[in-house]
Formats: sequence, structure tokens, C-alpha cells
Amino acid sequence: MEIQILNPQDTNGFTPVIGERTTELLQRLGRKLDTDEVETLKVETTDILSQCTNPLLNEAQSVTNLVVGYVQSGKTMSFTTLSAMANDNGFRVIIYFAGTKNNLLSQTTKRLRKDLINQSENSAYYKLHENPTIEESQRIRNELKITTKPTILITVLKHYKYINHLAEIFNSAQLKNTLGNQGVLIIDDEADQASLNGYAYKNSQKESSSEEWEEDEYTATYSSILRLKTSLPNHSYIQYTATPQGPLLISIMDLLSPKHHTVLTPGKAYTGGKTFFDDEPELIITIPEGEVFHSKRNQLPECPSSLIEALQIHLMGVAIVVKIFKKENFLSMMIHADREQDASEKFYGWVKNVIDAWEKMFSCDENDLARQELINSFRTNYPEAIRAYQTHGEQYPTFEEVLSELYDIILDTNIELIISRNKKQGENKEIDWDGSPSHILVGADMLNRGFTVEHLAVTYMPRYSVGKSTTDTIQQRCRFFGYKRNYLWSCRVFLPEDTVIEYAEYVEHEEEMRKWLKENDSLEAVEHLLLISPRLKATRKNILSKNTVTTKLCGWRKMNAFQTISENTRFVEHFIANTTFTLFEDYHTPDRNHRYIKLPIQQVIEFLSDFKFQNMPDAARKQATLRYMKYLATKDNNPLEYAYIIQMAYAGDPRERTFNPETMKVNNLHTGRSTSGTNVYPGDTTICFEDSICIQIHHVKLKCDSVTWGGKTAYTLAIYYPEDFAINYVETEKQS
Repeated sequence: MEIQILNPQDTNGFTPVIGERTTELLQRLGRKLDTDEVETLKVETTDILSQCTNPLLNEAQSVTNLVVGYVQSGKTMSFTTLSAMANDNGFRVIIYFAGTKNNLLSQTTKRLRKDLINQSENSAYYKLHENPTIEESQRIRNELKITTKPTILITVLKHYKYINHLAEIFNSAQLKNTLGNQGVLIIDDEADQASLNGYAYKNSQKESSSEEWEEDEYTATYSSILRLKTSLPNHSYIQYTATPQGPLLISIMDLLSPKHHTVLTPGKAYTGGKTFFDDEPELIITIPEGEVFHSKRNQLPECPSSLIEALQIHLMGVAIVVKIFKKENFLSMMIHADREQDASEKFYGWVKNVIDAWEKMFSCDENDLARQELINSFRTNYPEAIRAYQTHGEQYPTFEEVLSELYDIILDTNIELIISRNKKQGENKEIDWDGSPSHILVGADMLNRGFTVEHLAVTYMPRYSVGKSTTDTIQQRCRFFGYKRNYLWSCRVFLPEDTVIEYAEYVEHEEEMRKWLKENDSLEAVEHLLLISPRLKATRKNILSKNTVTTKLCGWRKMNAFQTISENTRFVEHFIANTTFTLFEDYHTPDRNHRYIKLPIQQVIEFLSDFKFQNMPDAARKQATLRYMKYLATKDNNPLEYAYIIQMAYAGDPRERTFNPETMKVNNLHTGRSTSGTNVYPGDTTICFEDSICIQIHHVKLKCDSVTWGGKTAYTLAIYYPEDFAINYVETEKQS
């Protein structure tokens, strides 16, 4: 057996070995990767695993790490290799959060079965379970007792129902005793989706007067992850993501506090955002404004001409790449019109009708006028189909050579409607990729993040956007990124003009973030760079909706920071000791006297950045407030230059507040208005200023019957957003 020991620069006392399973997998992967790519994969995987808990130490321990890759760049290959290396190093269980939809769960399960178990060749070393039931816990227990110590692979839907169920399985007495403190990996694929994303990118468009971000399914998913983590004494939680953008990074820092991060290197054939929007922008085609689809504003009465152009370029691409040059066995086209499934059905109907009509026209006599008109239509789009080949000085076929292949390609084109409404066409749909040289997939959210469209060449995405998309939304739709170098000159991406601009901004931001992550060992350092860098001035895509500002970033909002008491106490007391405050007003008693400091807005941003919250609604409020303050500070017209930090009841003892250990919230954080003799106290809500955002620091003593929580002291915050700011924000939005 070949065993290698690689020494990473910084470890937690755990040095992984490269054993039989890793070596065997890398040898198979080496058939499609060159030597340098295999070596990079090995080194980066070793770096990830070296920062995990030691699986051989018989003690409770846990760690959270972050792995950042490009969209469609090989994250699955990374965590598959990580799984093989984990087996070599004694990890007994690997749990995969494999997406929020069944097709993604199935896709991950099949990939693991193919790459790790390798058609039963490695069945003695891996045991695979998908969404296991409580009845399967006995089988998992038996597999943990096998003397060869196979690694138990468990894929689970990223939904609180299934994750809670898995936590129940591992909390069962028999399984808990069998597993003990043996090492477990939790691999969260697309970590910013569901587990964090519901709040990290909350950009609510719904009409709601709710004072807080609601406790919804995303909170439930996050809570279920914490419950599962608690059931596993010795575990490492590895978050894989392709969106390390600002709001997500801030939420990750608060909620899961990763200790280490690894930036993955894409393979040499990778073509991502930089390729399409920087290096080769001629591969992007702008959809005319009148042909941009919207379910309410512009439903389109007939098939748009830009879709006809895209279909013809796809078919000619199949002729060039598959039939003439024989570089690939098939090519695919993706049509993503709108998130509404009715829109997908409409576009699917158009495509079916067009392809059927073309088949009939091509089967007509050569002198048929309809056939001649169709051929002339293809001839008109032929220069676009071969333009990139010409630009890069590469060989390309004549139109007559392409034309001779088109009829057979049309006859052999597979058209699929991928929506969840029809299970046969949605979540459980199997695509026979090798069965046809040409595939056209039409769908909505089923074609979003995580779903792999094999050999995707032409993308048609006419989605109308009323406002700027969030970074996450942009990332979800990047299905056209991937390993396409072999047929790149036949790739085209059809987008509305506004979306092209959004993608260009996204790519610039992504490259900046990756650079920071590579140059800094500390995520805290990257977070501060994000907040202070003038190069990332707030743009439309960084700010929140008008409704979010007017309902959630207006007036007083009281927060609860009781999961990280010691960390916040150290931070706040250091801040107070190094700050010169001014008395707000003398109300004659220590518990009613408060002091404040007026600081440059950037210093207030940094203060809020360093104060930690580990509950979803307040982490969401924190990142939204940071985005809001940065937007206000970088406005072209009258930017906000300062804000206030107010220390409440600074001279007295911590003020006692009723605390609920179940909800982790205090009741009535603010002291109300009261009169004592001739002294009138107007109440905590009046301790603020109207000319800027105010952050109150409250020092409280928790009152409850719990032995654990009763009598504890902690710092928490209340934030005041002047209503005039919200009014001005809405007016600015109307003008934009």
C-alpha cells in the first residue's frame, strides 16, 4: 500500500496520509486530468482535511471550515477526493447535504456511487445510504462494526425534515454507543443555499409589515444542522460554496464561524465568468429589450426572433462540434425563461413547435419555398456560428458542410421540460445524455444551482428583472460556466442587457474576493477588507429592496446576542475602555444615564462587524444594516459621514431583563417612560439622534428559572434607523 504524508503549513495537530483509496481515485481521475491538476487536487484536499478534527482522538471535538470554488468548477470532485482521503485517515461517517431538490440529491448519490464505490470495486470500503430511515439505523450500526471499518456515506436532502430525522438516528442510543467519538465529516454542498442563504441574501420583495425577519423554513434548516452537529461528538463541518460574497461571508462569520478556508484552483479547461465576460465577451449576445420575458410586464405573444437565432446557433454548433469535428458526443442548450413554471411550459411549446416545423420543412422538396426560406435563415445566422472560430484563427466548416448535417440533427434532438410540477419531467427526470447528439432543456428553478447540464453550449436566459439581482441569484444561474474549452467557440450566452452588466459586476467582485481569500489566512481580515475597500463601492445589487428598508430598517429594532456572550463581552469592554463618551443627558440615576460617541461611519461599520450574532434573524439584520450603512456612506449625493454608538446605563449595574432560554430572547429590552418625583425619564427609545443611525449597547442580567442562564450578564444591541433615511431611500430608488 502506498502511503504519503503531506505536511501542510498549518494544522491542528492532524497530518493526513494519502492511502490506498485516495491513490486509487486519483489514478482514475488522472485519465481526464493532467499531472499538474492531479497534484493540485491532492495538495488542496490535504489542506482541507488537515484542518479537520483528528478522527483518531477518542474525544469530543468540532470544527467548521470553508471551501471556495468557482461555479461548475469541480467542487464535487474536490469533496469526492476529500471523502477518499477521509477513508484513508479513519473517518467513519461522511454526511453530504446534497441540495434542496430531489434531482440534486440523486445526482450527488449517483456521483459518489460512480466515483467512490466504482461499480462495486470499492464496496468493501464504502457503504452508501440516501435519506436513511430510522429502520436503516440498525444496518448503519452493523456497518460501523465491520472489522474492515468501511466509511458510511450518507446523502441527505438539505431540508430540516430530513436533517432532523438524521439527527434522531444518530441520537439513538444504539448508534450513539457504536459510533462513540469516531470521526465524522459533514460536507455541505452549496453551503450558502438553505443552510444560510435564506437570510444571507434576504432581499424581500413581499409586502410585509413584520418587524423582524420571520422564523421560516430557512431558520428551521439552520437549526436542524445545529441539532445534527450536536448529535455527533467528533465532527468537522465543511462548507463548499461558490458565492463568498459580502453578505454571505458576514453571516458565515457570525453563524458558523469557520476557522480555516481553502480556495480551490479550477482545472485548465475551466471557462467561468472571467472567460465569458472579460476574456471572450463576443460569446455574449444581447437579447433585445422587447423580447425580454416577464410573466406580468411582457409575456411575449409569440416565439421571439432571438430564440430562433439561439436555436439555430445551437443546431449548427452540434453540426460543427459533434458531427464534423467529432470533439464531443453531444451538445446541450438551456432555456431559462422565468421562475414561473407556466413560462417554462410556454417556451417549451414554442421550441417543440419550431423544431417540428423545421423537420417538416427540411423534408420537403428542394424547390419548396418554405424549405428555401428556412435554409436562408440558417445561412443568415451561420456567420455568428463560426465567428469565434474565425476570430481565433481556427478551422471551421463551410455552410454547405453544416447544412448537410442539420436535418439529421433536428430529427435526433431531445427536448426536455424540466419543472417540478410534473415529477416525470422534473425532479426525478433522467436525461439520456449519450442517446442524442443534441439536447434542449427548458426549465425554471430546477435548472438552477447544482443541476449539471452536460456539455452545455448555448444558454438562452431572457429573464426580466425589475430590480437588481442579488449576487446569489446571479450565481444560481451560472449554469453556462464549466469545462467547455474543447467546444468554447460554439458556446453562446443570450442575456438581456441589464443582466450582462450584472454578470460583469459579479465577475469583478468574485475575482476581488478570491484574491483576498488567497492572500489572507484569516476570514476576519477578508471581512474587514470587504467592508472598508473603496474598490467595492456599494452598487444597486448590494442594497436591499424598498420594502425591506421601509419595514425592517426603519425605527427601533431590538436584537438578541446570547449565543456568544464571552466573545462579545471581551469585544465591547475593550471598545468601551478605549472610547471617550459624552453624557447624553443627566437623568439623575445610574440606570437612566447614558453616554454616546459620534464616530465616522466606517468605524461604526467595523464595530457592528465585530459584534457577533448566532441566530438567523439578527445575523440577517446585521448584514442588512452593514449593507445599508455602506450604501448610505457611498451615495454620490450627500453621503452619510457618521453614526452614533450609545452605551446605555453606563454607570450602573447590568439591568435585569426577563429571559426565555427556549427562544434565547429577552423581553422588553428597553426601559419605558417613568416619573419619579420631579424627575421624568422619557424612556430608552428616546435615547437616539435623528441625523444618523444609532446603535445602543445594552448590558443586561438575565432573569429566568434556568440554572444555566439565570443570573448571567451579557451585552446586546438595539439599532435605530431614522425614518427620514427610509423615505429618502425610497425616493432615490424611484428615480433610478
